[in-house]
Amino acid sequence: MKRSIKISNIAAFAFSAFSLAFSPNISSASALPSSRMSGAMYSVDFAADTARALTLGGVANLLSLATNAIGTIDVAALTRSLQPEPAGWVKESVAPEQPAARPAIAVPTGSAAFGTVAIPFKRLAALKKFAPSLSEMTDGTAIDCSAGKCSEAATAIKVAFTKTSQSSIRDKLNAVNVTINHTIRYSRDIDTYKVADYWATPAETLSRQRGDCEDFAILKMAALHAEGIDLKDMSVVVLFDQKRHFYHAVLSVAVNGNRFILDNMRDEVLPDTKLPDYVPLYSIADGRGYLHGTRTGAKQVASAMPLEKVAPGEGVAF
Repeated sequence: MKRSIKISNIAAFAFSAFSLAFSPNISSASALPSSRMSGAMYSVDFAADTARALTLGGVANLLSLATNAIGTIDVAALTRSLQPEPAGWVKESVAPEQPAARPAIAVPTGSAAFGTVAIPFKRLAALKKFAPSLSEMTDGTAIDCSAGKCSEAATAIKVAFTKTSQSSIRDKLNAVNVTINHTIRYSRDIDTYKVADYWATPAETLSRQRGDCEDFAILKMAALHAEGIDLKDMSVVVLFDQKRHFYHAVLSVAVNGNRFILDNMRDEVLPDTKLPDYVPLYSIADGRGYLHGTRTGAKQVASAMPLEKVAPGEGVAF
Protein backbone atom coordinates (compact mmCIF):
# COMPACT_ATOMS: atom_id res chain seq x y z
CA MET A 1 0.00 0.00 0.00
CA LYS A 2 2.80 2.50 0.97
CA ARG A 3 4.71 1.62 -2.19
CA SER A 4 1.73 2.37 -4.40
CA ILE A 5 1.21 5.73 -2.67
CA LYS A 6 4.87 6.67 -3.27
CA ILE A 7 4.60 5.70 -6.92
CA SER A 8 1.41 7.69 -7.34
CA ASN A 9 3.04 10.74 -5.74
CA ILE A 10 6.03 10.54 -8.06
CA ALA A 11 3.84 10.09 -11.11
CA ALA A 12 1.74 13.08 -10.08
CA PHE A 13 4.88 15.20 -9.58
CA ALA A 14 6.26 14.24 -12.99
CA PHE A 15 2.92 14.84 -14.72
CA SER A 16 2.67 18.23 -12.98
CA ALA A 17 6.12 19.24 -14.24
CA PHE A 18 5.20 18.17 -17.76
CA SER A 19 1.84 19.94 -17.85
CA LEU A 20 3.15 23.16 -16.31
CA ALA A 21 6.13 23.30 -18.65
CA PHE A 22 3.89 23.14 -21.73
CA SER A 23 0.90 25.18 -20.37
CA PRO A 24 0.26 28.31 -22.53
CA ASN A 25 -0.74 30.29 -19.44
CA ILE A 26 2.57 29.91 -17.59
CA SER A 27 4.78 33.00 -17.90
CA SER A 28 7.09 32.68 -14.90
CA ALA A 29 9.70 30.06 -14.05
CA SER A 30 8.63 30.35 -10.42
CA ALA A 31 5.38 28.52 -11.27
CA LEU A 32 7.28 25.31 -12.06
CA PRO A 33 8.06 22.68 -9.40
CA SER A 34 11.20 23.52 -7.43
CA SER A 35 14.41 22.68 -9.35
CA ARG A 36 16.14 22.27 -5.97
CA MET A 37 13.69 19.52 -4.95
CA SER A 38 13.90 17.65 -8.26
CA GLY A 39 17.69 17.89 -8.21
CA ALA A 40 17.84 16.12 -4.84
CA MET A 41 15.20 13.46 -5.65
CA TYR A 42 16.45 12.14 -8.96
CA SER A 43 19.69 10.50 -9.94
CA VAL A 44 21.64 11.65 -13.00
CA ASP A 45 20.45 8.69 -15.05
CA PHE A 46 16.80 9.26 -14.28
CA ALA A 47 17.09 12.98 -15.09
CA ALA A 48 18.58 12.13 -18.48
CA ASP A 49 15.82 9.61 -19.20
CA THR A 50 13.17 12.10 -18.20
CA ALA A 51 14.58 14.72 -20.56
CA ARG A 52 14.53 12.13 -23.34
CA ALA A 53 10.89 11.37 -22.64
CA LEU A 54 9.99 15.05 -22.75
CA THR A 55 11.78 15.44 -26.06
CA LEU A 56 9.74 12.61 -27.54
CA GLY A 57 6.58 14.18 -26.15
CA GLY A 58 5.31 11.02 -24.56
CA VAL A 59 3.29 11.56 -21.42
CA ALA A 60 2.81 7.83 -21.01
CA ASN A 61 6.57 7.25 -21.20
CA LEU A 62 7.17 9.94 -18.58
CA LEU A 63 4.70 8.33 -16.17
CA SER A 64 6.34 4.96 -16.75
CA LEU A 65 9.76 6.41 -15.96
CA ALA A 66 8.43 7.96 -12.78
CA THR A 67 7.05 4.59 -11.68
CA ASN A 68 10.30 2.76 -12.40
CA ALA A 69 12.43 5.36 -10.66
CA ILE A 70 11.34 4.55 -7.11
CA GLY A 71 14.70 2.88 -6.50
CA THR A 72 16.61 6.09 -7.29
CA ILE A 73 14.57 8.46 -5.11
CA ASP A 74 15.87 9.83 -1.85
CA VAL A 75 12.62 9.62 0.12
CA ALA A 76 14.15 11.42 3.10
CA ALA A 77 14.81 14.39 0.85
CA LEU A 78 11.07 14.82 0.36
CA THR A 79 10.62 15.76 4.03
CA ARG A 80 13.43 18.29 4.44
CA SER A 81 14.07 21.77 3.12
CA LEU A 82 16.79 21.76 0.47
CA GLN A 83 19.51 24.42 0.43
CA PRO A 84 21.71 24.15 -2.67
CA GLU A 85 25.32 25.28 -2.34
CA PRO A 86 26.49 26.97 -5.54
CA ALA A 87 30.18 26.87 -6.44
CA GLY A 88 32.13 29.54 -4.60
CA TRP A 89 29.85 29.55 -1.55
CA VAL A 90 30.76 28.06 1.83
CA LYS A 91 28.18 26.97 4.37
CA GLU A 92 29.44 27.92 7.83
CA SER A 93 26.32 27.77 10.01
CA VAL A 94 22.54 27.68 9.95
CA ALA A 95 22.56 31.42 9.28
CA PRO A 96 21.91 32.63 5.70
CA GLU A 97 24.74 31.62 3.40
CA GLN A 98 27.22 34.29 2.39
CA PRO A 99 29.58 34.24 -0.62
CA ALA A 100 33.09 33.07 0.24
CA ALA A 101 35.62 35.89 0.09
CA ARG A 102 37.73 35.77 -3.07
CA PRO A 103 41.50 36.14 -2.78
CA ALA A 104 42.58 39.71 -3.45
CA ILE A 105 44.55 40.40 -6.63
CA ALA A 106 47.95 41.80 -5.78
CA VAL A 107 47.67 44.72 -8.19
CA PRO A 108 44.47 46.80 -8.08
CA THR A 109 42.30 47.47 -11.13
CA GLY A 110 43.83 49.73 -13.72
CA SER A 111 47.26 50.04 -12.08
CA ALA A 112 49.21 48.29 -14.86
CA ALA A 113 49.91 49.36 -18.43
CA PHE A 114 46.93 50.22 -20.63
CA GLY A 115 44.56 50.25 -17.67
CA THR A 116 44.88 46.53 -17.02
CA VAL A 117 45.44 44.37 -13.96
CA ALA A 118 48.88 42.72 -13.78
CA ILE A 119 48.93 39.38 -11.99
CA PRO A 120 52.35 37.91 -11.03
CA PHE A 121 53.14 34.74 -12.99
CA LYS A 122 56.43 33.01 -12.19
CA ARG A 123 56.11 30.36 -14.92
CA LEU A 124 56.03 32.76 -17.83
CA ALA A 125 58.06 31.15 -20.62
CA ALA A 126 59.38 34.50 -21.84
CA LEU A 127 61.30 34.99 -18.58
CA LYS A 128 63.90 32.50 -19.76
CA LYS A 129 64.27 34.36 -23.07
CA PHE A 130 64.67 37.65 -21.22
CA ALA A 131 67.17 36.42 -18.60
CA PRO A 132 70.38 37.02 -20.64
CA SER A 133 69.28 40.61 -21.33
CA LEU A 134 68.58 41.24 -17.66
CA SER A 135 72.03 39.91 -16.83
CA GLU A 136 73.65 42.38 -19.25
CA MET A 137 71.69 45.27 -17.75
CA THR A 138 72.55 44.46 -14.16
CA ASP A 139 76.26 43.89 -14.78
CA GLY A 140 76.62 47.00 -16.95
CA THR A 141 77.67 45.30 -20.19
CA ALA A 142 74.50 46.00 -22.19
CA ILE A 143 75.86 49.18 -23.77
CA ASP A 144 79.60 48.96 -23.34
CA CYS A 145 82.09 50.47 -25.75
CA SER A 146 85.13 50.17 -23.50
CA ALA A 147 86.67 47.38 -25.57
CA GLY A 148 86.56 49.43 -28.77
CA LYS A 149 83.67 47.42 -30.18
CA CYS A 150 81.17 50.25 -30.29
CA SER A 151 78.83 49.98 -33.25
CA GLU A 152 77.28 53.01 -34.96
CA ALA A 153 74.07 52.35 -33.07
CA ALA A 154 75.86 52.22 -29.71
CA THR A 155 77.74 55.40 -30.55
CA ALA A 156 74.48 57.16 -31.42
CA ILE A 157 72.99 56.11 -28.08
CA LYS A 158 76.03 57.43 -26.23
CA VAL A 159 75.69 60.77 -28.04
CA ALA A 160 72.02 60.91 -27.07
CA PHE A 161 73.03 60.31 -23.45
CA THR A 162 75.39 63.27 -23.60
CA LYS A 163 72.74 65.59 -25.00
CA THR A 164 70.12 64.64 -22.40
CA SER A 165 72.31 64.17 -19.33
CA GLN A 166 70.70 67.15 -17.58
CA SER A 167 67.28 66.78 -19.14
CA SER A 168 63.98 65.58 -17.71
CA ILE A 169 62.94 61.94 -17.81
CA ARG A 170 60.46 62.75 -20.58
CA ASP A 171 63.28 64.20 -22.69
CA LYS A 172 65.38 61.10 -22.06
CA LEU A 173 62.50 58.87 -23.15
CA ASN A 174 62.04 60.84 -26.36
CA ALA A 175 65.76 60.83 -27.17
CA VAL A 176 66.21 57.10 -26.59
CA ASN A 177 63.08 56.20 -28.53
CA VAL A 178 63.99 58.27 -31.59
CA THR A 179 67.67 57.28 -31.56
CA ILE A 180 67.07 53.54 -31.40
CA ASN A 181 64.19 53.64 -33.89
CA HIS A 182 66.51 55.27 -36.42
CA THR A 183 69.75 53.36 -35.78
CA ILE A 184 68.36 49.82 -35.52
CA ARG A 185 66.84 48.31 -38.65
CA TYR A 186 63.71 46.23 -38.23
CA SER A 187 64.27 42.58 -39.14
CA ARG A 188 62.22 39.49 -38.39
CA ASP A 189 63.72 36.85 -36.13
CA ILE A 190 63.31 34.23 -38.84
CA ASP A 191 65.56 36.32 -41.11
CA THR A 192 68.10 37.34 -38.46
CA TYR A 193 68.33 34.26 -36.24
CA LYS A 194 66.60 31.59 -38.38
CA VAL A 195 64.01 30.92 -35.68
CA ALA A 196 60.43 32.17 -35.32
CA ASP A 197 61.01 33.95 -32.00
CA TYR A 198 64.30 35.01 -30.45
CA TRP A 199 64.80 37.64 -27.73
CA ALA A 200 68.17 39.22 -28.49
CA THR A 201 70.25 40.81 -25.76
CA PRO A 202 71.06 44.53 -26.05
CA ALA A 203 74.64 43.66 -27.03
CA GLU A 204 73.43 41.31 -29.79
CA THR A 205 71.05 43.91 -31.19
CA LEU A 206 73.74 46.60 -31.15
CA SER A 207 76.22 44.26 -32.81
CA ARG A 208 73.85 43.29 -35.62
CA GLN A 209 72.16 46.71 -35.66
CA ARG A 210 68.85 45.06 -36.42
CA GLY A 211 66.07 43.29 -34.58
CA ASP A 212 62.32 42.94 -34.18
CA CYS A 213 59.91 44.71 -31.84
CA GLU A 214 60.89 43.05 -28.56
CA ASP A 215 64.57 43.60 -29.38
CA PHE A 216 63.85 47.33 -29.76
CA ALA A 217 61.98 47.35 -26.43
CA ILE A 218 64.75 45.48 -24.59
CA LEU A 219 67.48 47.74 -25.99
CA LYS A 220 65.52 50.84 -24.97
CA MET A 221 65.14 49.43 -21.47
CA ALA A 222 68.89 48.84 -21.27
CA ALA A 223 69.67 52.33 -22.53
CA LEU A 224 67.34 54.02 -20.04
CA HIS A 225 68.66 51.86 -17.20
CA ALA A 226 72.18 52.99 -18.11
CA GLU A 227 70.86 56.56 -17.76
CA GLY A 228 69.67 55.88 -14.23
CA ILE A 229 66.04 54.80 -14.63
CA ASP A 230 65.19 51.95 -12.26
CA LEU A 231 64.32 48.60 -13.82
CA LYS A 232 61.25 48.30 -11.61
CA ASP A 233 59.77 51.33 -13.40
CA MET A 234 60.07 49.73 -16.83
CA SER A 235 58.41 46.73 -18.44
CA VAL A 236 58.52 44.98 -21.77
CA VAL A 237 54.87 44.51 -22.70
CA VAL A 238 53.77 41.89 -25.23
CA LEU A 239 50.38 42.80 -26.63
CA PHE A 240 47.85 42.36 -29.39
CA ASP A 241 47.30 45.27 -31.76
CA GLN A 242 43.57 45.22 -32.46
CA LYS A 243 43.88 47.72 -35.31
CA ARG A 244 46.64 45.97 -37.26
CA HIS A 245 45.76 42.46 -36.05
CA PHE A 246 49.17 41.20 -34.99
CA TYR A 247 51.24 40.63 -31.85
CA HIS A 248 53.66 43.33 -30.86
CA ALA A 249 56.03 44.37 -28.05
CA VAL A 250 56.73 47.80 -26.58
CA LEU A 251 58.52 49.35 -23.61
CA SER A 252 56.36 50.88 -20.88
CA VAL A 253 57.96 53.38 -18.49
CA ALA A 254 56.25 54.61 -15.32
CA VAL A 255 56.78 58.31 -14.60
CA ASN A 256 54.92 60.14 -11.82
CA GLY A 257 51.88 57.91 -11.98
CA ASN A 258 51.72 57.83 -15.78
CA ARG A 259 52.91 55.16 -18.19
CA PHE A 260 54.66 56.18 -21.37
CA ILE A 261 55.08 53.83 -24.33
CA LEU A 262 58.28 53.61 -26.38
CA ASP A 263 57.32 51.95 -29.65
CA ASN A 264 59.42 51.07 -32.69
CA MET A 265 56.38 51.89 -34.86
CA ARG A 266 56.38 55.59 -33.92
CA ASP A 267 58.93 58.16 -32.78
CA GLU A 268 56.48 60.01 -30.56
CA VAL A 269 56.35 58.75 -26.98
CA LEU A 270 52.68 58.51 -26.00
CA PRO A 271 50.93 57.77 -22.72
CA ASP A 272 49.28 54.35 -22.71
CA THR A 273 45.87 56.04 -22.48
CA LYS A 274 46.34 57.27 -26.05
CA LEU A 275 46.73 53.73 -27.42
CA PRO A 276 43.33 52.03 -26.97
CA ASP A 277 44.02 49.44 -29.68
CA TYR A 278 46.81 47.86 -27.65
CA VAL A 279 45.65 44.92 -25.51
CA PRO A 280 48.44 43.63 -23.20
CA LEU A 281 48.87 39.87 -22.87
CA TYR A 282 51.88 39.68 -20.56
CA SER A 283 54.82 41.75 -19.41
CA ILE A 284 58.23 41.49 -17.77
CA ALA A 285 59.38 44.05 -15.22
CA ASP A 286 62.53 43.83 -13.12
CA GLY A 287 62.91 40.16 -14.05
CA ARG A 288 59.37 39.21 -12.99
CA GLY A 289 56.56 37.99 -15.22
CA TYR A 290 52.97 39.22 -15.21
CA LEU A 291 49.78 38.24 -16.98
CA HIS A 292 47.42 41.05 -17.92
CA GLY A 293 43.65 41.22 -17.83
CA THR A 294 40.70 43.37 -16.85
CA ARG A 295 37.94 42.80 -14.34
CA THR A 296 35.09 43.64 -16.72
CA GLY A 297 34.18 43.78 -20.34
CA ALA A 298 37.42 42.95 -22.14
CA LYS A 299 37.92 40.29 -24.79
CA GLN A 300 40.11 37.36 -23.77
CA VAL A 301 42.70 37.72 -26.47
CA ALA A 302 45.20 35.35 -24.85
CA SER A 303 42.75 32.50 -24.31
CA ALA A 304 42.89 31.17 -27.86
CA MET A 305 46.41 29.75 -27.59
CA PRO A 306 49.28 29.24 -25.13
CA LEU A 307 51.30 32.41 -24.53
CA GLU A 308 54.51 30.67 -25.56
CA LYS A 309 53.04 30.47 -29.07
CA VAL A 310 52.82 34.25 -29.32
CA ALA A 311 55.75 35.64 -31.31
CA PRO A 312 55.78 39.47 -31.21
CA GLY A 313 56.26 40.90 -34.68
CA GLU A 314 55.75 37.49 -36.25
CA GLY A 315 52.23 36.55 -35.19
CA VAL A 316 52.35 32.96 -33.97
CA ALA A 317 55.39 30.69 -33.61
CA PHE A 318 54.68 27.15 -34.83
